[in-house]
Amino acid sequence: MPEVQLGRDAGAALEATRHLEAFEIKKDHKLPPVSLLPKAFGEWSFGEISKVLDKENKLRDQGLDMLFQINKRPTDLIRAAKAGLIARLRGNLDNPKSFACLEQFARQRYSRMEITASNENMEALFQVAASGPELKCRIGAFVCLTELSRHPGLSKEHKSAIVTLCISSSGKEAEPAAKVAALKVLKTMIIRQNVNEQAETCIPVVTELLEHKDTTVRKAAVETLQYVCVTPLGKAKCIEAGSVTKLCSNLKHDDKSVRLPAGAALMGIANLIAGKKAIAEAGGVGILMERLDDKDDIKNYALQALTNLFSNETIRHQVKATEGNVTKIRSLTKSQDPIIAYSAALCLDKILWEA
Repeated sequence: MPEVQLGRDAGAALEATRHLEAFEIKKDHKLPPVSLLPKAFGEWSFGEISKVLDKENKLRDQGLDMLFQINKRPTDLIRAAKAGLIARLRGNLDNPKSFACLEQFARQRYSRMEITASNENMEALFQVAASGPELKCRIGAFVCLTELSRHPGLSKEHKSAIVTLCISSSGKEAEPAAKVAALKVLKTMIIRQNVNEQAETCIPVVTELLEHKDTTVRKAAVETLQYVCVTPLGKAKCIEAGSVTKLCSNLKHDDKSVRLPAGAALMGIANLIAGKKAIAEAGGVGILMERLDDKDDIKNYALQALTNLFSNETIRHQVKATEGNVTKIRSLTKSQDPIIAYSAALCLDKILWEA
């Protein structure tokens, strides 16, 4: 066994090292305390942790806890990856603690590349996320996929597989927490990766979730469509799928975290001629005017959406003809919030504009 460079707590670290030297799988010895690991563990110690990563081993949970503590140091995390701990974790995905360690690997560039380079690693995550028997493990798999989806080197095949999995799981999964986890991966893929064409296939499924009784699911669904609506094609597909009516309905939701992304999505949709018509037919113009009375940031989204809508002459004249609407917008130009005041000034100019 190689020499270990000990720090100030040399005695304690040496004692921990002796525990490791005596460690045997067949005996029920305890591994050294977690607090001593950064000093006592070297490259050779990952082999000892690897030995306990077995379903039948009583020390598996302790070994996973220790690996999690060690991986907090980037240099040790890289050494753990080189020592084959990622492959060992793959055989322990029935234990929720494995995903905390795997997420650490997924966040680090070197180990992230090692995970995504292996089809076996990715397929193991896909399998657990899709049909793992334990909810914590399914959520853990989606959390890891969220981190991996940020990787610019992710192959087209893996991108496609992740998006397909998340669309399927967000629709079929019974547990709200797992639906939210799947939608978070999907949203991250849409934001970070060039998958717009495929991501738009999620719109029918996600649109159905805009009426889900669980607020966290509804919020995740609205946020996903908010980013789908960044592209012209995404906006058009949302209009075709009937998302606009449900987004307008969510503008009236009690939870601010649902209202805000709904307003952002409609702001984008209102840029399209078909989007203006769909919002008007869904009664969205009146709801947006009502949101100008709110005290939160939804006012800014509502003002920008209305500014876009007022390019339509019919909508512009109808809103202007209703008593109090112009006065309400004009009053916001004097807001203490400079962003609200600026948006209100643009909106006022648009509603007063005459061809």
